[in-house]
Amino acid sequence: MFCPNCGKEIDEKSNYCPYCGFKLSFAQNLTVEDIIRNVMIRRIDGIKNRDPNIIASVVLREKYTKFDDWPPFELQGSETLESEAKALKVLSEYEYETRSWKTMVFGEFAITTFVIKYRGKMRNLNFAIQSRVSAFLTKINGDWKLVHEHWSRFPTQIPTRQQAGATKNSNQEGPIVI
Repeated sequence: MFCPNCGKEIDEKSNYCPYCGFKLSFAQNLTVEDIIRNVMIRRIDGIKNRDPNIIASVVLREKYTKFDDWPPFELQGSETLESEAKALKVLSEYEYETRSWKTMVFGEFAITTFVIKYRGKMRNLNFAIQSRVSAFLTKINGDWKLVHEHWSRFPTQIPTRQQAGATKNSNQEGPIVI
């Protein structure tokens, strides 16, 4: 069993987490949505604390895939966990906040979505990013595991175009057609 607060592995008979002091009897009253949110928070805290073992503990390695908001932007498999572990070594000053959570549970499967703002430093590069995150999880042996996640950055500027037939000086904006 894992503490729903800090994500560390704990004895199932414990009333309190020996690492963070979280009262586990309260954890018995958590909704499935709260438990799934805590899985994702553990995943993000694994980044913040530069701990690839925490990240590995919440994913279903043999099925895991990811679209990242950092290059490469192509679909990646579980090998991305090793690349991410290497990147954690040069990460510092990482902070984040999440909002707009929505979780839908379908028996042993769940989809959760949220918005994350995160900032930090990678080597000498400062970054501040806002992304949309969608994640697919499955319940395996009583624990929720991350199967797929999709991180997509919000654009820093919203592109606009003139409406068809509008003059250049009319200041009318319309949809972008691709």
